[in-house]
This record gives sequence, C-alpha cells and structure tokens, in this order.
Amino acid sequence: MSVNKVTFTVNSRQYTVVADESVEYLEQLCAHINEKVENVLREGQNIMGERPIVLAALNICDEYYKEIAAGKANKSQIKELEEQKKQLNHKLRELEKELEKAESDQISIDETAMKAEVSSVHEELDDANNKIKFLEGHIKTLEKKLEEEKTRYDMRELEFLDMIDKG
Repeated sequence: MSVNKVTFTVNSRQYTVVADESVEYLEQLCAHINEKVENVLREGQNIMGERPIVLAALNICDEYYKEIAAGKANKSQIKELEEQKKQLNHKLRELEKELEKAESDQISIDETAMKAEVSSVHEELDDANNKIKFLEGHIKTLEKKLEEEKTRYDMRELEFLDMIDKG
C-alpha cells in the first residue's frame, strides 16, 4: 500500500498527515475536523488557541462513542431479529410439513372446508338438542303447575258448589 501525505489547515495552523489511506479519504477527515472547529468557533465566545481544536475533538469523540453505542444497540436488535427469523423459519418448516401431510393424505381444501362445516353443524345440532332438553324440562314444570292449578280450580269449584247447595 502506498503512503499518502496531506497538508491541511485547522484554526489558522497547518498540519501534515501521512497515512496509508487515500488522499481523498484524508481530505475528507480534514474537512470534517475543520467543520467541527468552525462550529465550536461560531458557538463559542472568544475561544482562542488550541481550545477550539480540543473542543472539536471532544465533539468528534462524543459522536464516535454515541455511534459505537448505537452500533451495539443495532447489533443487539439484529441478534433479536435473527432469533425471531430462526423461530419463524422453524414454524414455516413445521407448516410446510403439515401441508405436505395434508396433501399426502389427499385432503383437499374443499374437504377441509366441508369437515369444518360438518363440525359446525354438529355443534349447532348439539346446541339445539341441549335447548330442546331444557325446553322439555321447562314444559314438564309448566305442566305440573298447570295440573296443580287445575286441581286447585277443581277444589274451589267444589267448594263453590257446596256453598251454593248450602246456601
């Protein structure tokens, strides 16, 4: 790899950098540093000497560490998503096996729908039978009450006729 040399100015001072990276990349870094120093100078009041460079370096370090933290959070989220993907792939394989089994058993969609409908009709029939049993029980109760009332009526009628005959 070739060694590249770039000279740049920060806060009215010239610096020379020698590195393996490309000239374009080094110029990009220098431009970023200059931008950060200019931001510090714009926001600060009477900042002189090396202080703007130090403050710019602190800002760059702050950005760097926040990016590292965000990267760790992203890696954690990626790990969680990969685990979810693994679980979903497992479920997909299970569903594919179920589908293959259903196809091998030659169960068509129509047959499955028909079985569901028959099951639903059986449930409705069971509900209807339960209602019929309930209503039959209720009818027997009402018939007993009717018999009791009829007996009471007959007894009162006899009492009434006795009163008329005595009367």
